[in-house]
Amino acid sequence: DIQGGLSSRPLLSVPHLLSDEASCYYHGYVLAEMGVHQTREFFTKRDGYIVDNPDIGPTLTSAYWKPGNSEPFLSLVEKCTGTPLTGDAWIAELKRDVDELLVEEKEAYEKARTEYEASTPATDVDLDMRIRIVDGD
Repeated sequence: DIQGGLSSRPLLSVPHLLSDEASCYYHGYVLAEMGVHQTREFFTKRDGYIVDNPDIGPTLTSAYWKPGNSEPFLSLVEKCTGTPLTGDAWIAELKRDVDELLVEEKEAYEKARTEYEASTPATDVDLDMRIRIVDGD
């Protein structure tokens, strides 16, 4: 089964990739995507949630952003997640049933929305800021 239905092109067919102009870029994109899924899986297992989680920012800062280019990408992912980079988390996502995923995501959304509405203060938040929009010269 192919998620999203049939296509006029073969699966994973990208014309400029076949012309040898950008294969190294796609290698980097795949590694980055693997890292994203592995990192998301790590946070979900560790904390149970990602959105509005105050522990995510400090972890990303110390594991990924502070070292920057001083460490290899594979090392950054392993230090953050505790395991070497693999495609396992991404593959697990791709294997999920779309209908079940949609139900699960809708339930999670409704739960988060209900919790937010219950915790939202009744007063407006003053951000102490000014926005100026200028159109043209």
